[in-house]
Amino acid sequence: MTPDQAQSGGVLAPGSAFWRRLAYAGARFGPEAWLRMSPPVFGVAFALALPRARRRVRDNLRRALGRRSAVEEQIDVARTFVSYAGCLAEALASERPSSSRAERRFRDDELRALFTSGRGLIVGTAHFGAWDAAAPLLSRDFGRPVLVAMQAEADPGARAVHDAVRTRSGLNVVHVGRHPLDALPLLHHLKDGGIVAVQLDRAAPGSRSLEVPFLGGQLTMPEGPFSLASVAQVPLVPVFVRRAGYLSYEFRAGGTVVLPGRASPADLATAAQRVAAELEHSVRACPTQWFDFG
Repeated sequence: MTPDQAQSGGVLAPGSAFWRRLAYAGARFGPEAWLRMSPPVFGVAFALALPRARRRVRDNLRRALGRRSAVEEQIDVARTFVSYAGCLAEALASERPSSSRAERRFRDDELRALFTSGRGLIVGTAHFGAWDAAAPLLSRDFGRPVLVAMQAEADPGARAVHDAVRTRSGLNVVHVGRHPLDALPLLHHLKDGGIVAVQLDRAAPGSRSLEVPFLGGQLTMPEGPFSLASVAQVPLVPVFVRRAGYLSYEFRAGGTVVLPGRASPADLATAAQRVAAELEHSVRACPTQWFDFG
């Protein structure tokens, strides 16, 4: 969840359409120095303005790293907000010529093979790192149609701004979680050899979900993507994108999950646990790039 969804309220709330349009204008049309230097300022400002989100981030950091000194914890809380601001700015800047020249490194040869295979594929990611900025690059690099399946943001104006950026960057967006038939476009896309990217670290309210162990507690994951992989008979591969620096991304893939047709509840639970373990590995390695604000 973004900071706006954690503490929304009014036109000037952090995730309102006003702030999203302002962020887009700066990221898309501002000077390169603005895109590079402004996210730390806005990240710290929003951290100071959102006490409940700060506490949520602190608690998540404790789950990943254990308790540390108050100074260390607060520094990493601020770094998390700054990381989020940088990833958001670069995602909104995806139409800039410089964005297409972003550095991308793949830690797994298997990931390249999957993207060049030409068969349908579900990419399971999370609110982690630069997933949103990196998705258009995958589409351009491999010439594959990418459809992003995601829950709708709380503010429809902010959602419209960001979805328009994604669309102009070569992605298609489908909002899911409101109706069982939401998955039909995803199934057709996979059958046609397309890639579906979906976030797996939270489920929409009221939707079917799977509870799996994660960071010493439980994580609620949507059941839909795993059922879709079973029905479409396509692999699901967890992919997490670490933001290594300004316009620099590192792709890490976990082990590919292949589900049988008519997967049983036990099959779905096992697959979800495997993906959660891969996400936990990435979060423990880069805890300030997991953006769960409550």
